[in-house]
Amino acid sequence: MSLLRRAILIGLIALPLFACGKEASHPAKAPEPPTVRDVTVGAVTMAELEEAAEVTGTVKSRTVTTLSSKIVGRILALHAREGSEVQAGQLLIELDDQDIVAQVRRAEAGLAEAEAGLAEVDRSIAAAAAGRTAAEAQRDLAVSTLARYQRLLDRKSVAPQEYDQVAAQQKSAAAGVERAIAEGQVVQSKRQQVLARIESARAEIASVQVMRGYAKITAPFAGIVTVKHTDVGGLAAPGAPLLTLEDQRRYWLEATVPESQVSGLKRGQSLRVTIETAGVSGAAQVSEILPAADPATRTITVRLDLPASARLRSGLFGRVWIPAGRRQAIQVAREAVGERGQLQGVYVVGQDGIARFRLIRTGALRQGGLEVLSGLSAGEQVVLRGAERVTDGARIAGK
Repeated sequence: MSLLRRAILIGLIALPLFACGKEASHPAKAPEPPTVRDVTVGAVTMAELEEAAEVTGTVKSRTVTTLSSKIVGRILALHAREGSEVQAGQLLIELDDQDIVAQVRRAEAGLAEAEAGLAEVDRSIAAAAAGRTAAEAQRDLAVSTLARYQRLLDRKSVAPQEYDQVAAQQKSAAAGVERAIAEGQVVQSKRQQVLARIESARAEIASVQVMRGYAKITAPFAGIVTVKHTDVGGLAAPGAPLLTLEDQRRYWLEATVPESQVSGLKRGQSLRVTIETAGVSGAAQVSEILPAADPATRTITVRLDLPASARLRSGLFGRVWIPAGRRQAIQVAREAVGERGQLQGVYVVGQDGIARFRLIRTGALRQGGLEVLSGLSAGEQVVLRGAERVTDGARIAGK
């Protein structure tokens, strides 16, 4: 190897060593962390949380009725279907009333006949009264005649035979009065019978008219038709369901509560409920606590009055939270918690003012914030608002 080539080789080997020695003697300066302003930082504190047990329930209308007929008849018309909103007194079902109409006509004919009979009896009463008056006049004449003949007989002015004839006439006249009185009583009795027939006919007409009214079934209250049990042409009979109607203005949530949790409840108490399908969330008052428990499930039915909502319907699923005591726990604002895939965490600000992302395990979301089960301690400083602008390792202005 020539001296020139050896010198070049030594130079190439020494060059990296020289460069390394130069870099070691002049180290590069670390970059400054970015500074984030206008964020809110606060200390983590302990809060007293109210424990609540979640139970489920079903939405039900407070007023539900199933319409049925009081008579047997063919259905001629149905003026409502499922989902129809109806008003109180609105005609819903019409039944065939031809048989009832025939009964009304028969009852009216019986009434007319009875009233005609009453007119005839009244004429008989008038005739009986006139006959009695005439009989009484004959009796009075016979009595006065007998008295006159008695005086003549005492003076021997008439024969006893003539007196006996006048006495017989007086007795006959008295008997005629008694017969007239008896006839009048009979006619009066007939009149009472005719009046009874008239009252019976009128009562029958009223009864049949009521039955005729049963052929038209109306809504007992304003609500919504939930079930149609029959169709036009079907046969309606007493007790057979035709339509189911519910009051859509007043609903309650029927919850099945374990018997161990009912002891702390009372009527009028407010509990938190949610009906997700209807978008209802808030407080509801306990309306009823049934006195008996279900022996199979050991639960008691509790009913809570729900706030008015046009989206509520019977059968919807609901949740209610039963108070179960209090405990101390850490809570942070929901906006302070960030997500990285399936994980959650917050930016913890150290004494040096640097924000570092720390993973935490969270619990239930409450009105005061999100419960932190692990990962934070009371007194630590975290970014409460503006966390979306913070990155791991950023410096928080003012810290």
